[in-house]
Amino acid sequence: MATVGVIHFIIIFVVLRLSFGKPDEHDINNRELCKMFSRNPFFGTELVVGKPWRVYYTWNVNLGSKCLDLIFKNATKTITQRIWSDMNEYLEHQPNWDAAALLMYVGTARHEALLFTDQGPAGSFVGVPNVAREGNIPPLRKSMTLLKFQMKLIRGKYLLVIDCITGAITLSARQRDVATSRSDIATAAADLELGKGYPACTKETNNHDY
Repeated sequence: MATVGVIHFIIIFVVLRLSFGKPDEHDINNRELCKMFSRNPFFGTELVVGKPWRVYYTWNVNLGSKCLDLIFKNATKTITQRIWSDMNEYLEHQPNWDAAALLMYVGTARHEALLFTDQGPAGSFVGVPNVAREGNIPPLRKSMTLLKFQMKLIRGKYLLVIDCITGAITLSARQRDVATSRSDIATAAADLELGKGYPACTKETNNHDY
């Protein structure tokens, strides 16, 4: 399992997913993991929009003391049109733009990805990371592959997000949720039986969001 800084995590998770040819065996295993967690789906877009979700536990990536927030908004026609205008020429394959469901922001820099309802159980999404918005050198035309996520609400108050390509997994709770404790999160993480993971945002009271 790799240990990376929070900025690298954001790049892997949302910003710079380039196409490197056929999926390898690790990619296939990650997709099987997503299928496993989609068998008993529990997810609704109305349940995740609004207040930020803070990542408190991870697998296959280690944030350590860094805090990372995810914010979801409903995808409006205006939002969808803006990201289509920014990104359509860079995508290897086009999503079903009419199926746009959520806009996801990552971190205080508000890296963004537009999520589209995918075929399959509730919580299945493909996504377009808006790398054109980053202001850096844009990717090559038709070089960006779509993101693939499986999301699931655990116990009704924790959000599990699996990147089905890289295998990065996060477990989040609503930021400053008074009903959430570290021991509750650790128990929820253990119940998922995903193997060794990493507590995140371990110095929350002395930390700024990233």
